[in-house]
Amino acid sequence: MKYGELLKKLIVFTNTKMAVLARETGYDISYISKWCNKGLLPTPRTISVINKKLSKVFAKEVISQEREDDFFFDFEDVILPADETSEDYCIQFAENIESALNSCYRSSSGNDISKNSTKPENFPSLTKKQVLENIIKKINNVIENSTDDVNILWSVDICKCLKYINTLDPLLENPNIKIKFHIALDIDEFNGNSLSYIKEIYMLINNNNNIYFNFYDGRELKNANVIAVKNSFAEFISYGNDGHMDFGVSITDEDDVNKIYSFFKYKFKSQSLLIHSCSSEELSKKSYRTDFYSRTKFNFFITTGFEFLLPASVIDNIVETAKEQIPYDNIEAMIRNLQITWEEIFEKRQITFFILSSSVLKYISNGEIFYTDVIYNLTVDERMEHLKKIIDISKRNPNIRFAVIDDEAVFSNNYSLLLSVFANDKKAFLKNHKAYRTGKGPNLYTINNKYIVSSINEFASKTIENQTVCQEYNAESLEKLLEEYGTMVYRMMNIGL
Repeated sequence: MKYGELLKKLIVFTNTKMAVLARETGYDISYISKWCNKGLLPTPRTISVINKKLSKVFAKEVISQEREDDFFFDFEDVILPADETSEDYCIQFAENIESALNSCYRSSSGNDISKNSTKPENFPSLTKKQVLENIIKKINNVIENSTDDVNILWSVDICKCLKYINTLDPLLENPNIKIKFHIALDIDEFNGNSLSYIKEIYMLINNNNNIYFNFYDGRELKNANVIAVKNSFAEFISYGNDGHMDFGVSITDEDDVNKIYSFFKYKFKSQSLLIHSCSSEELSKKSYRTDFYSRTKFNFFITTGFEFLLPASVIDNIVETAKEQIPYDNIEAMIRNLQITWEEIFEKRQITFFILSSSVLKYISNGEIFYTDVIYNLTVDERMEHLKKIIDISKRNPNIRFAVIDDEAVFSNNYSLLLSVFANDKKAFLKNHKAYRTGKGPNLYTINNKYIVSSINEFASKTIENQTVCQEYNAESLEKLLEEYGTMVYRMMNIGL
């Protein structure tokens, strides 16, 4: 019997789910399926470990189902019965299955396992792209099959593998499960190409908005090269100058994996936290917004609605909506204090609002804004009053600028832009609008690292200078637009296009 035939027969007899085998072996479901159906075989270096783990699963299933007699009858040509009187009956049972799998592997591959089990595998054909994409597939598989929180450590410098990790696409159905992704970022490497890296980091967080990312300074971790998923697997990888793998070790024993995870989690925690996922409550307790708005120069990149420069009557209505939506006792005080703060900074300080062309049209049509934690839809009359208030305040403060961005030109991708970015010269924070709707993922990210904040502001400056992707407006030009297109805008609001 061929190896794949025996493996498939064991899976069918025991009714073992492929996800269970994937978790136990550390291999993706697609690989195990190919072993069964397409004649693809594991490598000689890994087969002994794989067969040992598979055999334990199958033996445990047969015994728990009390189907030993049926089992040995169906597999009598390849698997010897175990001695039921033996104290190590389960172990002996698994060893007999393992022996049969090894025998079938030898006949299928022509390899003697005993001679090859310790032979190092040759990796010259595996590029960094292939290895990292395979690891991402394994991570996605863990997430999709998990019933508990998933904790991931990624010490391989994120700057050098952002293009691969952006293939993360977990199917997370249970909102009670959190995916916590701790990432090392070599700030020296980041500074070498900060404008490119800051855009890729933004897209990573934006595209995976249900994941809690935390970025740590990875300069002290650059040689660790470990990727560990708690309770699941750990990978140690090393590359040569040609971009191919020199060395790789995959560990799937749960105790060993968790020892590695705990060790490196401590190493991560001892480094500076660069980007931190957090809740709105956490931000409020630390008075973060009060401190943030104490600066004199701001860049705001807004992807949903426009919650600033609102008329007082709208604030009153937002407060009433907040009381229905938000369980905080002090929600009204927080909103009114924030509004006072905003009114003060909009009087004289330098503020550039970056707004997506697509979000301008959406706001005109539906009036949706996110005011702190409150989702509110302005009525048509409130939106018209809002536009007039924007022009009025901008006339009084010429330091307020509006930059409308062609989002397809700047962020050419297949994803919606969901993260708003608020930056001054010292700090920045991100707002994850989708998390407020779905309850999945962090509401906010805080950024205190001066290099990352500087790169955000530099990206803003470069964008507004590029007139092919960005059109700038001041109070006078906005007023002319409203005079010229006010009737059409009013009709669009009523139609809700």
